[in-house]
Amino acid sequence: MYKRILVVVDASPVSSEAVKTGVALAAVHEAQVVFFHVMPRYSMPMADMPPFVAMSPQDFLRDAQAIADRLLATAAHAAKRAGVSAQSATGSGDDDAHCIADAARKRRCELIVVASEGRNALLRLLTGSVIPGLITASPVPVLIVKESKRSGSAERRLGMPLKAKPRRADARKAVKKTAALPAKPRRPGVVG
Repeated sequence: MYKRILVVVDASPVSSEAVKTGVALAAVHEAQVVFFHVMPRYSMPMADMPPFVAMSPQDFLRDAQAIADRLLATAAHAAKRAGVSAQSATGSGDDDAHCIADAARKRRCELIVVASEGRNALLRLLTGSVIPGLITASPVPVLIVKESKRSGSAERRLGMPLKAKPRRADARKAVKKTAALPAKPRRPGVVG
C-alpha cells in the first residue's frame, strides 16, 4: 500500500516510538523510509532585555546539525537492523508543519509518521505542538504515534515478526487478529 513513508525524528523521548512504528510499517509494506528532522531556528531575544548572546548563529547551526546527524543516524540504524531501506533529510522553515508537509510532498511520501506525547488538544496548542498544523497542511495521511505505556516491540503491536520480508499469510493473520477484537462492549439485551 505504501511505497515511501516519512518519519519525523526529533530529540523527544517519544520520537523513538515513531521510528519503531514507521520502520515496522515499512517492513510490512516493503516500503522505503525517509527520516526527516526539522532544524531549529536561531532567534535573538528582543524586548526589554540587555543584548546578551550566549551562542553565535554559526555555533548554534553547527550544534543543531550535529544533533540532527546523531538523531538521523540512530533512526537509520534501526531501519538497517530491520532490513528496511532508508534515507535521511533535514529541513527548515518559518513553520515546522509546512516544512514537514513540503518534505513529504517533494519526496513523494504517502504517509507521515509523527510522535505525540499524548497531551490534550488545548495543551498541544499552548505548547506549540506541530501536529494540528501538520494535519491541516499535509497532502497525505498523518499517523500520530503516542508513547507506549506498556512495554512491547513494534513487532508485537503489529502482530507479526519483522524478519526479512513478511509473508502474506502473516499479514492476513495480523489483520484477522485485530479484526477479532470487539469494537465496543455491548449491554446484555441490547441489539445493534
